[in-house]
Amino acid sequence: MVTMSESEVDDVVPDLEAILRQCIAAIPPGRVTTCGALAELLGDRQAARWVGTWLVEHTHLEECACHRVVRVGGRLGRSGIGADVQRDLLRREGVAVLPGGVSEEAIIGPQELASLLGIEDEDRPLRKLRAIQEDLRKKVIITPLPADPKDCAGVDVSYRGQWAVAVYCRVSWPGGEKLYETSVVERARFPYITSYLAFRELSPMLSVIRKAAREDQLADVIAVDGSGLLHPRGMGIASHLGVVIDRPTIGITKTLLCGQMEQKELLPGGTLAVEWEGRHLGVVLRSQRGHAQPVFLSVGHRIDVEGCVRVIRPLFAQHRLPDPIYWADRLSRALARQLK
Repeated sequence: MVTMSESEVDDVVPDLEAILRQCIAAIPPGRVTTCGALAELLGDRQAARWVGTWLVEHTHLEECACHRVVRVGGRLGRSGIGADVQRDLLRREGVAVLPGGVSEEAIIGPQELASLLGIEDEDRPLRKLRAIQEDLRKKVIITPLPADPKDCAGVDVSYRGQWAVAVYCRVSWPGGEKLYETSVVERARFPYITSYLAFRELSPMLSVIRKAAREDQLADVIAVDGSGLLHPRGMGIASHLGVVIDRPTIGITKTLLCGQMEQKELLPGGTLAVEWEGRHLGVVLRSQRGHAQPVFLSVGHRIDVEGCVRVIRPLFAQHRLPDPIYWADRLSRALARQLK
């Protein structure tokens, strides 16, 4: 069922926290850098938000040089040790700290820092992950379902600290009767960074799908709480998962990550086309029961847009999300709350 081994999936996921610590340790005394520069060093400026969050929440070690990371423009206050301590440490190292922040001369950019670390452009971890996404995108198959499914499953992941709880919920099609559900808990190995969700959630999703497969509960179609081809690089978690397990998958989200939608009134049960890069890859779908807020469907793998709509449209009950995703989301959140 799964075409990529568990070790292969784990091997491509870098220890981004360890790499970030190495980058921060390379900042020489008397100099500082920014979250954005560190994100560029990791391979994508979109990681700047995570870098900032990590600085506030990380376990501060005695040898940690996190005080050498400042905000845009040299402003203090990004480190979890507090602005006052950060100011004192920087001044001891000879950094001129002005009322508005550190002097511009003290700020080291990503290229200079990369040179100090000996990191080439192709070595940056997020750049490597983008290359994997771009390669997998070529393997996505867009095709009509060979027949109506007999069932559909939803998979979702919730978190409690460093722990990920993945839930798989299988329902009948088109009736939506809940037939089976199961879960797994494992340590999250990758942070949340926009457009890299698959590298955070693929491992727990595969674990729970393997568990369902061992119990002969694998559904004909799997709906995923995340984007499919409606993704900046055309490889959201639904498509990534679909290619790895080589099974029909559908991406379902509450917001549109990318693409352009038709500007028309959306009636209950209706759809509006969503295009990305000139291709019709998804729809906005409102439940037939008339929930005020719609959802966004996108092709994952081994299905087409019409198939996505046909499979998901009958599976709405009283909720905004279709039942397989609603139940997987609800149970994963409940189990995550129980973790210590």
